[in-house]
Amino acid sequence: MPLLQLLKRFYLQAATVAIVVGTILLIINQHDALFGTRDIQWVPALLTYCVPFCVFMFGKRSSDQIRRKTSGFDVPVSR
Repeated sequence: MPLLQLLKRFYLQAATVAIVVGTILLIINQHDALFGTRDIQWVPALLTYCVPFCVFMFGKRSSDQIRRKTSGFDVPVSR
């Protein structure tokens, strides 16, 4: 399944994972900026949310390709 089709199909799940995981990582990585006196670093803060989203999407694509190879069919299997 092409990446664009996966994006249309799983973007809500990917966004949910990105928000939850990204927030946890943001608190860990930017703790001093959020609760202290340092300035927040905006680029790393934004990447903290982008990385889990991309990992989720590429993981879905990878699992879809493996499932297609092992099943012998070129039809997506709904879960």
